[in-house]
Amino acid sequence: MAYQEAGYLDHFYTSFFEHPENTFSSMLKKIKPLQKEINRRSFRELPIDKFVSRPIPELLRSIASRNLGPIAADRIWEWSELGFDNWVAKNLNHTISAIHTYEHAALSTLKKAQELNILGIYEQPSQHHAFFDAIVKQQTTLYPELQTAGAKLLVNGKAIKRNARRDEELALASLIICNSTFTKKTLIAGGVDPQKITVIPLGFPPVIQHQKAESGKKPMVFIYAGNQSLRKGSHLLYQAWRNCNFSADEAELWLIGKMQLPQHLREDLPGKVVIKENIPHNELMALYQQADVFVLPTLADGFGMVVTEAMSQGIPIIASENCCGPDVIEPGKDGWIIPAGDIDKLTTQMQWCVANVQQVIACGNTAKQKAANWQWPQYRQKLAEIVADKWQQFKQEKPSV
Repeated sequence: MAYQEAGYLDHFYTSFFEHPENTFSSMLKKIKPLQKEINRRSFRELPIDKFVSRPIPELLRSIASRNLGPIAADRIWEWSELGFDNWVAKNLNHTISAIHTYEHAALSTLKKAQELNILGIYEQPSQHHAFFDAIVKQQTTLYPELQTAGAKLLVNGKAIKRNARRDEELALASLIICNSTFTKKTLIAGGVDPQKITVIPLGFPPVIQHQKAESGKKPMVFIYAGNQSLRKGSHLLYQAWRNCNFSADEAELWLIGKMQLPQHLREDLPGKVVIKENIPHNELMALYQQADVFVLPTLADGFGMVVTEAMSQGIPIIASENCCGPDVIEPGKDGWIIPAGDIDKLTTQMQWCVANVQQVIACGNTAKQKAANWQWPQYRQKLAEIVADKWQQFKQEKPSV
C-alpha cells in the first residue's frame, strides 16, 4: 500500500489472497470449511490488476500446518518458500527499478535483481539467526523439557543450511528494513553492514475511542496473546505466575493462542487462568479492552504486533527488551521493559501492577495516546520516503545497464 500510495507499485507478487474480483478465492469461499481461512487472506486495498499470484503451494502449506506433524509441515513450507522465490526471479525484467523481498524467500530474486541492476530491498521481520540459535541452545539447556520435535527443527542440519541462505540474502540486499532496534542490533552482531539497515517500527492499529472502565476492585487481568512457544518465553510467564501466586480476587491470567510447548508446563497454574487457543482477530481486540496489562516476556521477537495492538486499546505493556518494546514503550509512562529471560523481574513487575492499580490505568491512557501518533499511514509514508532516498543513492552509485 505504501508503494501504491506513492505511485511506485508495478505489481504485487503474492501467494493466496482474497479479493472481490479474485475468481479463484470467490470459488473457494463457497466451500464452507474454507471460508474462515480464506477471509484471513483478505486484501482489498489494491486494484486486482496489481496482483500476481501463485496460490496452490501456500494453500497446501496452510493445510499441512494444521493437519500434519511439524516435520512434514516444515518440508512443505520450505518447498513453498523456495518455489515462490524462483517464480518471482523468473518474472523480473529491465522495466523494474526495485524489488521488495522477504527473509528466506529472496535469494534467487536478489541474484536476478543484481544482474539486472535492480535495487534489492530486503525485509527482515525477525532477529538474526545466530542470536536465536544461541537462545534455543540456552533455553533447552536450562529447561530440558523444551527439547521437543519442533524445537529441534530450529537448530538441526536443515536449519544450518537455511541460515546460510539467509546470510547470502543479507549480503546481496542493498537496503535491509527491520522493525525494531533489537532486530538491527542482532543483525550487526551477526556481521551485517549497519549502513544497509534502517529501522521503521510498524504502525499502531486505530485506537479505541471510548475510555476504558477503571479497574476498581475487580481482579487485575493480565493478558498474553500469540503462540505459546520457546521463542515467546511462555514457559517463563508460567513460572512467574506461579511465583506471584495471586488469588482469584487479586488477578487473572488470560492465555490466548496456540500451545506449542509440552502441555504439562502450564498444568496446575494457580489462581484463575483463562485459556483460549484459537480465536478470530476481532475477538482478540475485544479481549484487549477487557484486560488491564499485556505481558510479552519474549526471548526473540523481531517486532511483536501484539504490543501495538494492546497499546492501541489502552493497555500498558510489560515487555522484554528483545522485541519492539524499547522502540515504542517509555518505561513507567506507558509500560515497563524487563530483561529477557529474567523470571524474577517479571514476577516483581506483575506484583507491582496489582499493588498500583491507578498507575496502571494512567499508563494505559498514555499508551493509547502514543498509539494515535504513529498509525499505518505514517508508517507507509516513512517507508516510501526511505525507499525513494535509497533509490536515488543507488542510481548514483551504479550506472544504468
